[in-house]
Amino acid sequence: MQLTSEIFSSPAQAIRSGGTHLFWSGNISESLRNSIDEFGQSAPVLAYNGEHGPTLAAGSARLAVLAELGRPVLVRMIEGEDPVSLGLLYLADNAHRQPDDAMRFQAVKYFAPLMEREDLEKDILPRLGVRAKSKDARLLLDWLGLPEPWQELLGRGTLPLASGMVLGRMNEADRDAVMPLFAGMSWSRSNAVNVLTWLYEAARMSGTPIAEVMDKAGMPALLDQGLSPKDAIARLCAVARQARHPELTRLRERFDAAARTVTAGTPWKVLQPDNFETDGAELTVRVKDREQLAKAVQELQSMADNPAWQTVFRPGGDNE
Repeated sequence: MQLTSEIFSSPAQAIRSGGTHLFWSGNISESLRNSIDEFGQSAPVLAYNGEHGPTLAAGSARLAVLAELGRPVLVRMIEGEDPVSLGLLYLADNAHRQPDDAMRFQAVKYFAPLMEREDLEKDILPRLGVRAKSKDARLLLDWLGLPEPWQELLGRGTLPLASGMVLGRMNEADRDAVMPLFAGMSWSRSNAVNVLTWLYEAARMSGTPIAEVMDKAGMPALLDQGLSPKDAIARLCAVARQARHPELTRLRERFDAAARTVTAGTPWKVLQPDNFETDGAELTVRVKDREQLAKAVQELQSMADNPAWQTVFRPGGDNE
């Protein structure tokens, strides 16, 4: 495939678009719209002679903005195109963009039916800023083996790339059970991986399906409470952690309640520094002058006699 010297002006409506090689189309920056509105089209869109006339090869955002403004489109033709070369040209035309994981997977998904896995890793992934043989390279390629609905969530950016590690270990029934958690909310990497890992491990430990673990933890009911996405994710994380680590959760709840009792009305904070692997606590306070320091010392002295320290020091004790 090569660019030709044929450049012409055309009505935007005469350029057919929507090919699968335009895998990042649909995102139009306001800066591009403002630039074209003020100065006009600075670079032609690329097109080839398709079955029904000029067909877009690259430049979907420029074409869309010019169509909105009712302006003609400057077009440069290419020839000798094929699906792989169209995809490579589209990547080259969008080399200025910084792809995220969702965009990378959209590109990988386009090339996957056209190339061997080894060629994807050696040729396509480096063009996307991913080193061959790296962890991200393996994750991106492994996502190709997950069902289409999950791939769509990754492609939309609502599910992080790293979650594929756990999803790949689940069977179909377990993946179907956790799908409602992710279908309508965008998750951070840590929250998504943690929840999936906790549910998977809790199910393995109990010898029950993930759906049963979720029902016992009340997760389906949480989804029906109409909580904001932020609150819903926080609650789902908490109950999933409790399902996987019930004793650790019990210790945390007892420790936090006792710590609040001890420090009530003071700037002191009481923390458990090593995830309850040992008893004890860590005390911190922030002061900005000698007066605040003296007051903090007095408060610490008054805190020392609080009976809740017994629970702080030994949250796993039998003082229920």
